[in-house]
Amino acid sequence: MLQGAALTIGALIAVAVVVWIARRPQRGVLLLAALTPLHGLLDIAPVPGVAAAWKEGLVALTLLCAFLRRGRRRSWPPVHIPYWPAIVVFVAFGLVSAVLTYGPFGLVGAKVTFFYLALLVILWFAPFDARDRDNLVSILMGMCVLVGLVGIAQQIVGPGELVRLGYQFGQQIRTSGPLFRTFSTFNQPFGFGLYVMLALLVGGAVALAEPRRRRNRVFLCLWPVMAVVMATSVVRAAIVGLVVGVVWLAVIRFRSILAPLGVLVVGAAAAFPLLPKSATSVFFSSSSLGQRGAGWSDIISSIMVHPFGRGLGSSGAAADRISTAQGDSTTAVTASAGGTIQTGSSNYQPDNYYIKTLLELGPIGLWVFLALIVTALIWCVRSSRTLPDRDGALALGVSASIVAAMVASLVATYFEIFPMDVHFWLLLGVVGCATAQQASRSVRSHSDPVEAGSRPISANF
Repeated sequence: MLQGAALTIGALIAVAVVVWIARRPQRGVLLLAALTPLHGLLDIAPVPGVAAAWKEGLVALTLLCAFLRRGRRRSWPPVHIPYWPAIVVFVAFGLVSAVLTYGPFGLVGAKVTFFYLALLVILWFAPFDARDRDNLVSILMGMCVLVGLVGIAQQIVGPGELVRLGYQFGQQIRTSGPLFRTFSTFNQPFGFGLYVMLALLVGGAVALAEPRRRRNRVFLCLWPVMAVVMATSVVRAAIVGLVVGVVWLAVIRFRSILAPLGVLVVGAAAAFPLLPKSATSVFFSSSSLGQRGAGWSDIISSIMVHPFGRGLGSSGAAADRISTAQGDSTTAVTASAGGTIQTGSSNYQPDNYYIKTLLELGPIGLWVFLALIVTALIWCVRSSRTLPDRDGALALGVSASIVAAMVASLVATYFEIFPMDVHFWLLLGVVGCATAQQASRSVRSHSDPVEAGSRPISANF
């Protein structure tokens, strides 16, 4: 009886959510942004395995609702996507490569790489307005603080209590030397560290642009705490990416933070020798980098044999999905330097997105990917200078997150790590909504004197 009641309540909630999104599809995108950091909780939740597909289902539902309502609201123009030629070539080249290499199973691997491009299509049919963009920033800030607090709690209770909750050593619970790696509400430390990195950069840029607002003031006060919690994930890609992203923000616009940043760096350097050597060696260990470098050199040598790559989905998370679809095992057991048994993938994991792209799609695919990223970065920087106030700061924060992603991709398959793939395309689409709407207002104001006189100034935007 209890199970039946639970199913009934769940069905009613699902229907209410569907109606809620159908009335305004932008809500589906905001809901996706709010729930993606909590996806890892499914590992200990008493739900069937199919529940892990909630994110794909939510995207599909939102896309359908956005398409059906596309003609009902024409006050906003569609999203700007100036980098669309690179997307078209990248997707076409990738799909052909995947299908030619793996047949129908190649579509499974292609889904890992391209699925969340659907967010750009959703925003084309249902663009975000200024309130939606502000709500998205609030969600990023709030979820960053929430997952950070959960991370602090994990460090306090320790791995033993987490095992009793249902987490497993070697999967969610990982160590690096003597350090327990925080993973918060994610299924691994990597997603946690990189998500907090992104939220700190985007939310920090918006908060610095309007520090008197209460939400922003609270976030700035908690920013150093969240940065420290992020570091306990021992994800060096996130740490280096955050540092580079903050320097980017300081150089481009917020030069006032250069002095505090310098003091922080000097203080950290002075305190570093006081920390236990066993802990500091974890962050500067060169063994893993040496192992990766040996594999990368072999890949570069193989380009002469496979000039168009070995096929999209031949490594990383995409290879794992293809192997699972084909019924093959993807689990490999390894022992860390500290003697801890950990599980990983039996497929090759490049731990470098550029090397991965070179391996799978060859020099042409890598060139197209770099063209996409660099074009998006330049466009975001330009948008940060032309958009007013909050939107300009948001565009700058997105540019900082792209720079951080480019750096992180040197030592991680950044764009395959959930939810980084979601937020990359989502944030680009949101900036595209802002630039399209700003351009539309500019055209109307120049063609209509009445509109020009009534246009809101940037301080009131």
